[in-house]
Amino acid sequence: MVLEKYEYSVVEPGTGAYAEYLALRHEVFCEELCRIVPDGRSAGGVAIESDDYDVHSVHVLCRLKDTGVAVGCTRLILPGPKGLNVNARYKLSGLPESPSGQVGEIGRLALASSLRRHRAEASSIGGRRRALSAAGDSVHSMLKREGPVVALGLYREIINLANRYGITHCYAAMEPALARLLNRLGFPFHEAGPLNTAVSPARQPYLIGAHAAKAGLAARNSCLYRFMFGGGDVEPQVQRTDGMWPIASEVKSYRDVGLHI
Repeated sequence: MVLEKYEYSVVEPGTGAYAEYLALRHEVFCEELCRIVPDGRSAGGVAIESDDYDVHSVHVLCRLKDTGVAVGCTRLILPGPKGLNVNARYKLSGLPESPSGQVGEIGRLALASSLRRHRAEASSIGGRRRALSAAGDSVHSMLKREGPVVALGLYREIINLANRYGITHCYAAMEPALARLLNRLGFPFHEAGPLNTAVSPARQPYLIGAHAAKAGLAARNSCLYRFMFGGGDVEPQVQRTDGMWPIASEVKSYRDVGLHI
């Protein structure tokens, strides 16, 4: 099973694991995607990426069990004195009914290049469509691809953490194509403000409710629902009752950016 190859853990500031987590963020967001300008911070001689919101966030790191190599990460920004990162960079509308103390933000979701390399390789030989978006892409075949399964696992950890900390709604800033993909998978992200073209690539704020996410996944597919909330991998024979997942046209547009937020 793909999921059995990986382990997820909450990493605490001041630990070696936390330094690895920040180093992965630097590698992806500063070096590969060039979305964040490096500020020269380092830990143990290794460049890291951090900001003022980290002090009131919960941080998740995904590793390969066999090697311990960090391959994915994300954070949940909790309500704090500095507010949320999305407030400073986006014009928000359609605010949630929940008190501000119950609203968080999903961010810094990143996959290591090792989980995305096959996409670039397939594209270079003209085979990315065959590799990523064969007609009739089922839930099970999607979850066998290691990049998407790690990303979905990170979402699962964030959902569980939000529940633990009493967070009822979460913001996330992302490209509209990613939001459409997530909605088609059953994650009901709703527009929460206009597209911000001042950031590159242009991104838009979205909002998702914890209860709506659980209900949306339950209604769309029991297979993915069990993956997110049941704590186990997916049995091959379980398929979506209303046919295959129509996500090929969305996934194929995402190239090496993957599921980063």
